Amino acid sequence: MKITKRTDYAIHLIADLAEKPDSCIGLRVLAERHGVTYAFARTVQQGLLKAGIIRACRGINGGVILAKPLKQITILEVFEAAQGPLGETFSASENSWCSCEEDCITDHLWNTTQQAVSDHFSKLTVHHLLKKARS
Repeated sequence: MKITKRTDYAIHLIADLAEKPDSCIGLRVLAERHGVTYAFARTVQQGLLKAGIIRACRGINGGVILAKPLKQITILEVFEAAQGPLGETFSASENSWCSCEEDCITDHLWNTTQQAVSDHFSKLTVHHLLKKARS
């Protein structure tokens, strides 16, 4: 399983927004804070907007703001907003090295691993993650 920089940055972006939950923060400011390009930050922002995790603020003090409480944002939502469906991360059947046409001996292994990760990520909220990090 590969966790991309997009997913890691998405969590950091949400954590930054959580520091001032009632304020819009400019995307350029958020990008500079983590040493990423504005274009990269925009790509991550688009996924989070589409997932309803953040919303855009227009105007002179525009930027982004959390769209819902941290307790309602799961790590699974953030992961999938940033890098796509979890199932695509475990797509063993697409590996060119596997010559099995059906009933591959590793299918059950990858399917149960995917389910375990999905269960864990769907129970873990950003609120819980930040609470653990601060303690």
